[in-house]
Amino acid sequence: MKKRFKITTFLKAVMLLGIFGMYACNFSVSSGNATADNLKEVSQSKEKIRNGITVEDFGGLKVESAFLMLESGELVSDENTLKPDEKFKLVLKISGWKAENGKVQVGAMEQVHDASRPIPLEGEDLFAGSTGLSEEDAQIISLKMGIPEASAVYEVYQTDFKVWNKSAEQYVSGNYRFKIDKNK
Repeated sequence: MKKRFKITTFLKAVMLLGIFGMYACNFSVSSGNATADNLKEVSQSKEKIRNGITVEDFGGLKVESAFLMLESGELVSDENTLKPDEKFKLVLKISGWKAENGKVQVGAMEQVHDASRPIPLEGEDLFAGSTGLSEEDAQIISLKMGIPEASAVYEVYQTDFKVWNKSAEQYVSGNYRFKIDKNK
């Protein structure tokens, strides 16, 4: 009887320690998709448009969240200071697309320049030749960027961007600034 009491007491102690151990742990569930995980984090925060990104939407489109993310999956800090050659992307969560036959004909362009010298936005459509995106896929648009070390000559860079619907009068445009720290 004493032996059974000791085993029962031991098992209860182990279970109790396990429960306390679980409370002490910080559980974090990751989907394995950094963009999806960051979208969830940003969507649940108070600041849904980060990194000094300015946006203008038109034609029923609405930017639900916008942020900068490193290629490694980490969010870019609010200082927007990056290393030379460090690749990052602008992630936009956009709702309100008007689709035709279940597809959205998305167009997009971005242009980087010296922040002290504004220039008109012009360039190639990054989605040229695309057969369109599903309404679900069009909700998340990512535009990649990076400044090679040899080209890192300005103190502050500005990226202007525009994402539009080729089949309807809808667009989102905006900009953000960032710095390249050669000492990082």
